[in-house]
Parts: sequence; structure tokens; C-alpha cells
Amino acid sequence: MKLSLSRCNQAGARLAFALVLMVVTWLMLTPATGEGGMPINDKVAHLLTFGLLSLLAHASWPDRSFDWRFWLPLMTYGIAIECIQYFIPSRSFSLGDMLADAAGIMLYTALLPLVISHSKRHSSAGPPIG
Repeated sequence: MKLSLSRCNQAGARLAFALVLMVVTWLMLTPATGEGGMPINDKVAHLLTFGLLSLLAHASWPDRSFDWRFWLPLMTYGIAIECIQYFIPSRSFSLGDMLADAAGIMLYTALLPLVISHSKRHSSAGPPIG
């Protein structure tokens, strides 16, 4: 399934995708301080993060169907992060986190018909009148 986005929105999605990737990478690879903690469960954070990364990746290249060409790089990124965390003090390798990453990608895949419907409705609306 493909998205219907303008070139401007694609450029914005690519910028947002790059920024989110940088922030997520920094957050996941910074040693945990043990102070404060996350306001939500770690697995929920992974699920939501990879759902968002899936949306932004697909919006960055909307002319492609959301298939293994998106899933594979996203899961490779998640696995790489977990492998690197093994070597960071106060971080650890977690199969549960990788499953939550995969669940986030699957959540986006499940919601894809709604996303496509929304993108088509807004792309065909035309310019505002006034």
C-alpha cells in the first residue's frame, strides 16, 4: 500500500525521520543514569518508537509499498541497538525490546489502511478556499 503525499510533505517526513532516528539512537545508547526513569513502560516505548519510525520511513518514501524493504532495515536498526547496548554500562541486550520493536512495526502495518485513507483524503482536498 502506498501513501499519497506531496513532495513538500515527503521532504518534511525525511527530515523528521532523520531527526527522530538521531534522538532515538542517542537515547538508546546513552548510559542510563537511574534517575527519574521513563514515564512509560520500556516495552511500550519501544513499540511506539518503532511505530513512529515506520510511519516516518513510509512517509519519506510514499511511492513504495510498506513491505520487507522497510521492515528489514527497521528491524536491523533495532537489533543493532540492542547489540550495542550489551556493551554499555547500565544497559543490556533484550529480546523483549526487539519483540516490542517488531510489534511497533506490525502495529503500523495494521493501521496502514487508516493512514492511507487519511493521506488520500487530505491530498485530494485541494487548496483551501478563501
